Amino acid sequence: MTSRSTRREFLLAGGALAIAAGCGTGSSGSGGPGTSTASVALQGPRHGGTLRVGMLGGANDIVDGQFITAKPDTARLVAGWESLATYDENFNVSLDHGLAEEIESESPDRYTIRIREGIEFHNGKTLDADDVVYSFRRAIDPSLGINPALQALLAPSGITKVDARTVDIRLEQRAVTFLDMLALYAFGMVPEGYSRDDPNQVGTGPFQLESFDPGSESVHVRNPRYWQSDGPYLDEVRIIDFADSTALMNALRTGQVDCMVDVPYGLADTVAGDRDLTLLESEGGSWLPLTMAVDQPPFDDERVRRAFRLMVDRDELVERALAGHGRVANDMYAPLDPCFPNELPQRERDIEQARELLADAGQSELEIDLYAPNDIEALVAIASVFADHARDAGVTVNVRVLPSAEYWGEEYCTRTFASGFWGTRSYLPQVPLSSLHDAVHPETHWPPAGSDFASRYLEAIGTNDADARCEIVRAMQEEEYRDGGNIIAAFSNLVDAHRVGVRGLVARPTVLNLDHYGHGFKNIWLDA
Repeated sequence: MTSRSTRREFLLAGGALAIAAGCGTGSSGSGGPGTSTASVALQGPRHGGTLRVGMLGGANDIVDGQFITAKPDTARLVAGWESLATYDENFNVSLDHGLAEEIESESPDRYTIRIREGIEFHNGKTLDADDVVYSFRRAIDPSLGINPALQALLAPSGITKVDARTVDIRLEQRAVTFLDMLALYAFGMVPEGYSRDDPNQVGTGPFQLESFDPGSESVHVRNPRYWQSDGPYLDEVRIIDFADSTALMNALRTGQVDCMVDVPYGLADTVAGDRDLTLLESEGGSWLPLTMAVDQPPFDDERVRRAFRLMVDRDELVERALAGHGRVANDMYAPLDPCFPNELPQRERDIEQARELLADAGQSELEIDLYAPNDIEALVAIASVFADHARDAGVTVNVRVLPSAEYWGEEYCTRTFASGFWGTRSYLPQVPLSSLHDAVHPETHWPPAGSDFASRYLEAIGTNDADARCEIVRAMQEEEYRDGGNIIAAFSNLVDAHRVGVRGLVARPTVLNLDHYGHGFKNIWLDA
């Protein structure tokens, strides 16, 4: 297994690039470092049974093989759809569990993708190049708004079928982040003609959607045509929405659900002390930002943004809002990126300076609403702790907690001061997701007028040399650190729980909850 730096040097080196898939048989996920005590089974995987997964959700839930908004959407997507590439445990792009057999490139603007032979969709149709072409074209369709980052790099004319299993991709510009885009879990391959409105949702994943009641429950049944040999083991997965974490925790403790996503940090010790439950905690690079819209008053004044970042007592926030299940951050995301700016001075609380900046901006005694959703309890806790901290600077922050369906609805990314959540990613792949005007989720409306941030991003993704690229990235990071719209006080752990009879889950760094949802729930089995 290559290291992160080695992988990137290889990927970005001049000359030909070739990534080939391994055997593709996967791993059951049992045992290994960091495994929770109850996830080590005494016997091998067992077939059969129904896994009931409880999550906080709402009526705006969707099922789409290429798009998500809230966490329940993610769980449903990874159960039924798969991407061309994946990330390994070190967050390197890998084809071991991807649909592509090989990806070759002569330069960072041209790629040839060859898919595995004999993979079938849930309806029995064989995955072929026409499906891959359609998946790319759907993802960049401006009317759908599914993948603006890819849309900015790829035109429909740049997607060409070579033969039944091979597709040629010619990007509009050089982009060293293209492979990362192929590995994103939300870029699933869908059959030609696919639509979110299809009554029968069809993918290649380990489970097929049988029924879906938005805001209530979805039922996924085992895919008998699944192409990997070591799963799935379960007959059925039920993803169940709950309105609040109290009801969800009660359902877990009484056996109404088998797994719980996002245990409130304050209840983690309670779960750990319950002999019938197992806490599954994974440290990675997740962040839970407070987002300031840089083009809306009062945050259109950089002095106000700087003042708000100086209000936070980061150590106290980690202890109070996360109950210690995280670590202090420095207002910069993507901590596992090889270009992460560790050299930037750690921002400390400075109430006096915050007051001076607010006075200079004419915003003394400021009052503002801070919005948070009710489906991620840590976001409410972070908002509440921040409100306490802001009071010392003469700022009144009114925490407004909204139902999930409303928060993640049409007004998401339009609010002046709000909350967000992001999983582990590298810096450059994250930028088009949140830090550009045409980002997938432009929470902070970054960059501000007059900034060359967007042009530097384009320069960075077109730069082969790793050291030269890091220089550009660090300049981008310094601008966001100094004047950006994110308050990132902590990197949070993913804390989930399951009953002791649930096997195959491993506590390890991951992008998604529940060990990447057991890689589409295929690694999970139940004791008899």
